Amino acid sequence: MNKILERSEVNKEDKWDVESIYDKIEKWQEDYTICQKMIEELETKKESFLKNSNNFKEFVILSDKTERILEKLCVYTNLKSSEDLANATYQELNGKANNLYQEYQEKTNFFVPLLLKEDAKKISNFLDQEEELEPYRHGIENILRYQGHSLSEEEERILAAFSNVLGAGSDAADFLMDADMRFGTIQDEEGKDVELTQNNYSIYIRSKNRKVREKAFQRMHEIYGSFKNTLTTTLKSTVDYCSTSARLNHFDSSLAMALYSNKIPTELYHNLIRVVNEHLPSLYHYFDIKKELLGVDEFHLYDGYVNTVEGICKKYPFEEGKKLVLNALSILGEEYTSILKTAFTDGWIDKYPNRGKSSGAYSSGMYDTKPFVLLNYTDEYDDVSTLAHELGHSMHSYFSNHNNEYTNANYPIFLAEIASTVNELLFSYYMEKTTQDEKEKQAILNERLDMFKGTIFRQTMFAEFELHIHEMTDKQEVLTAESLCTYYYDLNKKYFGPNVVVDDEIRYEWLRIPHFYRAFYVYQYATGLSIASSIVKNLLNKKEGFREKYLEFLKTGGKDYPLEILKIVDIDLTDTKVLEDALEMFEDTLQSFEKIKK
Repeated sequence: MNKILERSEVNKEDKWDVESIYDKIEKWQEDYTICQKMIEELETKKESFLKNSNNFKEFVILSDKTERILEKLCVYTNLKSSEDLANATYQELNGKANNLYQEYQEKTNFFVPLLLKEDAKKISNFLDQEEELEPYRHGIENILRYQGHSLSEEEERILAAFSNVLGAGSDAADFLMDADMRFGTIQDEEGKDVELTQNNYSIYIRSKNRKVREKAFQRMHEIYGSFKNTLTTTLKSTVDYCSTSARLNHFDSSLAMALYSNKIPTELYHNLIRVVNEHLPSLYHYFDIKKELLGVDEFHLYDGYVNTVEGICKKYPFEEGKKLVLNALSILGEEYTSILKTAFTDGWIDKYPNRGKSSGAYSSGMYDTKPFVLLNYTDEYDDVSTLAHELGHSMHSYFSNHNNEYTNANYPIFLAEIASTVNELLFSYYMEKTTQDEKEKQAILNERLDMFKGTIFRQTMFAEFELHIHEMTDKQEVLTAESLCTYYYDLNKKYFGPNVVVDDEIRYEWLRIPHFYRAFYVYQYATGLSIASSIVKNLLNKKEGFREKYLEFLKTGGKDYPLEILKIVDIDLTDTKVLEDALEMFEDTLQSFEKIKK
């Protein structure tokens, strides 16, 4: 599509069916008013909800119903806002919905602290006495696990009062990086002066012109380096907060506290780092091949992002992309594909760019709606891969929503990227197998290698850095800008190997990674791809009964802890085999790529 259409010009069949949630704003307003009253009622139950099992049941069920309507209100306004970010009506409604959700949280925030003060046996008896509470057992018992890791009500109140101050480091870093920092100008491929920004850096670091990507790399990191003391302080405040919270709440470490909610043993985190470190020689070989393809005497860090193979020039109109995705995912069986086909006929997908539409792609929806997929489809190979990926999210949500009570339908974040990555890998292997074009096959393999490099190796390097700064803080050792920059530089030397020139500016890269302000999150990217690789390996090998196990995994939702749910697909993350298998997939792909690289 060449012309950028106004939203009103987009064909109905190319839009998602958001009106299936609310066909009139008046109906949204009706639910909004109902929800306000439910929140007010919940607030009145603070003094009575723990008096007996019936009161407890009434509070829990009413809270569930309230949250369900709230989620519907928020999903609708978010989707409508994404259609056209300039539409003031839906921007206003979206703000109202978000404010109402915040009000709900504020007026019901007494629930968890009071529950944690209560005798666990009493709550267990409530669950046994009231049959309607059975779907809530897992969630409530998970809250009660924190009884040994909670503060007194007064201490919690004081900590909550200071929460905004204690979290200010992240906010300050966001404003500094997104609004205040300026990176000056560089020359583009045509020799014109252009402003370097956070947004266009990813374009220039991939430039075919080596001087352009070198200057972009140097300028970006030099500017960050000039703010190293400020950004060390902002991150230090966040890490200090985590460490202090862990100590006050009786956890052995910040890592143990971060993994506790999902019942993840700390050994899993350490195993990830150890296994990836053992397989670093395969990453070194990857960089050796990139160096050879680029034909450079020295391979620098800024050479790592440029595409060393010719991209896929073929265009894939949406109907062709749809056919390819359906064919690639047919390996998942009739039950999966019959539902998948409805995504293309029942208004799940918003296909093409239009003026004011949100960029990128995402999957959304909730328990009482169909899944929705936002695309900005422009007929490129990556768009087809993105379609497969986002439909993986949507199908996971569909199966989870249709096989669980509302309270157990949301699967944990730890599992959230698995189904989407399974679809992406299945599509990659299907295209590799079916293409007759060697250049296209080379590009497909190269893309898969980049996925593993960026998701397993790079995110594990981040995870290793993150572990270091939290362990130092837990030991009450001082974090300085110089020591952290030196550690990060040495970490890059380890991960990139002896044949890559590790440019000095890379010591400042950690300063610009926003995920470090969300403690121990990035490791889940690496474990997610590892799990998906194991699932795809078993699907491609047609392991007996495995397809049915995978569908059961999708249907399980969040009614158990992640490691227990993964056992459905024969995965034991306390064992390192899954990590080994994923890295073996990288190495096999690297061998295939090397055979046809020229």
